[in-house]
Amino acid sequence: MSDNARESSMGTELIKNVSFTVHNTFKTIIPLYDAFILDQFGVMHNGKNALPGATEAVDTIYSHDKKLIILSNSSAGSKDTIENLPKLGFKQDMFEGAITSGEEASKYILENYQGKRALWFTWDKNTTPSPLSFLQKCGNIKLAVSENDADFIIAHGTKNIW
Repeated sequence: MSDNARESSMGTELIKNVSFTVHNTFKTIIPLYDAFILDQFGVMHNGKNALPGATEAVDTIYSHDKKLIILSNSSAGSKDTIENLPKLGFKQDMFEGAITSGEEASKYILENYQGKRALWFTWDKNTTPSPLSFLQKCGNIKLAVSENDADFIIAHGTKNIW
């Protein structure tokens, strides 16, 4: 058995041997915690609108003086993620902040790829927020004109490489 298969199998066994309670609502557990980390897509909204009950859930958690943090695999930065909340039906001041894969990727590139050349696949330039804001956060990287010139590849956004 491969290491990956063994790890996967072990994870399944751990789940089988753990008992847990299914909660149908946050209301009963809000007092037990100081903070709630919420994934945004599929939990809070669908990319265009808040999901049914999501704004009410956020309002209820916030009304109990709990911290709310967004976790997302979005290519957008944390600031852009928070600023986009009102368009989706949420009050941005209710959230302490956001952790996004785009923000973390730009930090990693800033720390590890300065002076290197990137072949960059991204959103259309007219997308909001501008994909250029991501590139600016990456620091001193150069854009390669071909795969032969690149030291690394950035696939930023969706629908850009298939």
